[in-house]
Amino acid sequence: MEQEWATLYKQLQSITSIPLEEWNVFKAIGTFQRIDKSKHFVIASETPESIGFCLNGLFRFYYTTLEGTEYNKSFCIKGEFVTSYSALLQQSPSPFSIQAITNSELIVFPYKSFKVLYERHPCWERLGRIIAEQLYIKKEKREHELLTLSAEERYKVFLQQFAEMANQIPQYQIASYLGITPVALSRIRKRLT
Repeated sequence: MEQEWATLYKQLQSITSIPLEEWNVFKAIGTFQRIDKSKHFVIASETPESIGFCLNGLFRFYYTTLEGTEYNKSFCIKGEFVTSYSALLQQSPSPFSIQAITNSELIVFPYKSFKVLYERHPCWERLGRIIAEQLYIKKEKREHELLTLSAEERYKVFLQQFAEMANQIPQYQIASYLGITPVALSRIRKRLT
């Protein structure tokens, strides 16, 4: 477990300097959690209470229509934070679900406990702000891709972003993320090979 904490510490230190005393307080609120393939970290319509940091594995964030059709919003890989951020901030039901695509491991923090850290030291508020900025940038890039790029261009961007994990994501999940049918994805893949 110390190796996992060291990984997280290195990641957070790359964002902002965290004094050792503050790091020890932070460690005290976190717990290790395994999530098996196909299990959920967040279920749509439930109010999330935690933030996860992905140590290993792969998650998908997806919406489900009233008819039961699923649309992938995003993927989360090792080294990224996992939560329904807007629902967490508003303490409201999540509009989407978060599901493990592979067996995955997280360090999980109760959001209420993390918020208390904001008052302890400026490093936590800075960390929270920078993470929020990174999520905003990711969302804006995704919107740009969906609105301005062709399906083939979106697929190429997907391969760049998720190069190491792309072979672990089922093709129909990738198609859903790209906003195309699995048949259309198959045609694109044939053209590119």
